Amino acid sequence: MSSPSEHVAQILSTAQIHHTTYEGGQLYWQHWSAFDASDAPPLILFHGGFGSWNHWIANVEDLRKSRDVWTFDLPGLGQSGYMPEPHSIAHFSEIVLSGIDQLLGEETCFAIAAFSFGAMIAGQLAAEVGDRCTRCTLIGAAGFGDLHVQVSLLPPPTQETPADEAESIQRENLRRLMLHSADSIDDLAVYLHSDNLARFRFRSRKLAKTKELAEALPNIKAPLVGIWGEHDATAGGMDNITARQGLFEAAQADSQFHTIRGAGHWVMYENPKAVSELLLGDVPA
Repeated sequence: MSSPSEHVAQILSTAQIHHTTYEGGQLYWQHWSAFDASDAPPLILFHGGFGSWNHWIANVEDLRKSRDVWTFDLPGLGQSGYMPEPHSIAHFSEIVLSGIDQLLGEETCFAIAAFSFGAMIAGQLAAEVGDRCTRCTLIGAAGFGDLHVQVSLLPPPTQETPADEAESIQRENLRRLMLHSADSIDDLAVYLHSDNLARFRFRSRKLAKTKELAEALPNIKAPLVGIWGEHDATAGGMDNITARQGLFEAAQADSQFHTIRGAGHWVMYENPKAVSELLLGDVPA
């Protein structure tokens, strides 16, 4: 069995790597071509706060069976450059949209799926591009004001923290914030989480508590889909998940909303099959 680092390297080896420029930096992109030719628009995946493209590592192989799949690292995270001022959702969206236009062309249509903090940026971007976005799926999304819960975490390990203690801290924080089942907190999850925390330079938690996504929902023309894990630690319980569903339905009466049983916040890692099927439209509303 390959090590976590070898597994990540193997997945990345099947992608084409691209870079797009913005003021003061570059965005780091990964592109997986569809195995079977398809007329479906490309699917662009947004990761969450303190993360990178690897939030989607459990999904890309299934998704690319019938779609061109693009992932990237947001400014200030992963391998991308720093996030320049202003540190606003609108500015994040502007930088990401510029990258999409550089890679795909300014008229190309695309679908979006976005996780947590990334869903705030995706919602703003989808509202801006109108009909160019063919479907907007928001997963465990932040940006719903008081409905969003800020989870208390252990202080992250430092370079001086002994390895076994550092791993214990990462596993506990994954349990508190990201994953519900103890079985899901495997060596790969710990490796990905540790790697992301070692590289982050932008703190998104302040923006996550705003209502910016809730306010953007009515302006999104693309069909809306919401996905939440039943035990999402940031959700505040099923009553708050149901309240979010109400906001989706108020924005679009025919929006879809799915709660994944037995899963936590990082639902596409904990139940990749269910999420990938929803993203590919294989599961009816």
